[in-house]
Amino acid sequence: MYRAGQSYLDWFIIEFMDSKSYDVIVIGGGAAGMMSAISVKKNHPEYTVAIIDRTFELGRKLLISGAGRGNLTNRQLINGPSGFFHGDKQYITSVFSQFGFDDIIRFFDELGVPTYEEKKTDRGKIFPVIDHVKTVRNIFIDRLQENHVEIICDTTVSDITNNSGRWNVTTTTGVYSGKFIILAAGGQTYPSLGSDGSGYDIARRLGHTIIAPVVSAVPIVSKNMLSQYLQGEKMVMKVTLFIEGKEMMSSTGDVMFTKYGFSGPAILDISHDVSVHINREQKGNVFIELSFFPDMDKEEVKKMVETRVEKHLGLPVSHVLWGILTEKSAGAVCSLAEIAKDTRCSHITNKNIERLVGILTAYRVEVIGTRGWNEAEFTAGGIDTSEIDAVTLESKKAKGIYIVGEMGNVDGQVGGFNLSWAWASGWVAGKLQ
Repeated sequence: MYRAGQSYLDWFIIEFMDSKSYDVIVIGGGAAGMMSAISVKKNHPEYTVAIIDRTFELGRKLLISGAGRGNLTNRQLINGPSGFFHGDKQYITSVFSQFGFDDIIRFFDELGVPTYEEKKTDRGKIFPVIDHVKTVRNIFIDRLQENHVEIICDTTVSDITNNSGRWNVTTTTGVYSGKFIILAAGGQTYPSLGSDGSGYDIARRLGHTIIAPVVSAVPIVSKNMLSQYLQGEKMVMKVTLFIEGKEMMSSTGDVMFTKYGFSGPAILDISHDVSVHINREQKGNVFIELSFFPDMDKEEVKKMVETRVEKHLGLPVSHVLWGILTEKSAGAVCSLAEIAKDTRCSHITNKNIERLVGILTAYRVEVIGTRGWNEAEFTAGGIDTSEIDAVTLESKKAKGIYIVGEMGNVDGQVGGFNLSWAWASGWVAGKLQ
């Protein structure tokens, strides 16, 4: 029967195309979706399960994790999620209390994927020993097939409607019926890989409030001379974020200088608050300060510079910075400090040194925007988590609907935190409590 507001295409599909029934339908075949299906079969082996994905294969976004190596989780989760995730902390803690770091490591061991902690960055990143996430993805698909999970690709979901206690999922290839639905359609990042934000429209029609999605873990736009001088360079720096004059947070790690501003892990770490303020709230007055020497304060840097100058009075100022800076970056900071290229250390003034040290320890630039969805790693925003049961992940608006991964308003820093959320939320939802 046709209902008000329903498209004629959806009505035609429901009325005239074949319908197939399952106990559980997972919408979205990314990390959270695949984990949800595996969890259902582990906790309810008698249930029939299908995964519906709009692209031609499962786990396409997973394939770019850790630059293809697969940053599966992060050891810092041992200390709890506080400080690492954006979203309701009690909600997040509830999920990780049911499936935390040790459970994730154990899961991958049992999956046949041993892991190791990368030590070179000391950021707690956990990778598979094989350093090849495509193989990990293929193992997931093998396990799904072993457990007789039906995989339905190249299929777009247009609507979910309740029909006498079951859910009809209307798609481009037919109508599928399920007692339980797990929404794992992802956020909006990398739309070409499957996450186009269409899941939010479905959730909205189910009665959910959607907090406006914006990019997160994304390069930032800043027109400044340092980026112009050092375009294409990369170095470890401390980045401190200021919004409307208030210091928000800082991060230390690689910073990449680009023609539009900055990228790199330290920039991605602070980009969530930048994006929410500029993209969602449409506000400005955002600045970052960059320090070339993250482990030193201003006085220590000043003493280091003065010592080098005093030892080499006959050399150009930029040359005595070689070694603690690259040749290119030394020339750049001298230019910013208005120290002429041929200025010898014997002619440098106290004002020159003060200006130079200021640039080395707190070079401040204005942030005017972020890059877009095709360059962002995560989505900030989504379904208001107050409308999701924090223990079961069942929707409070639609009984029998469970919400996982980036569908909810939860996102973390780079380094395996968001995949950890995918694994944990997928496992908890799959219990169908």
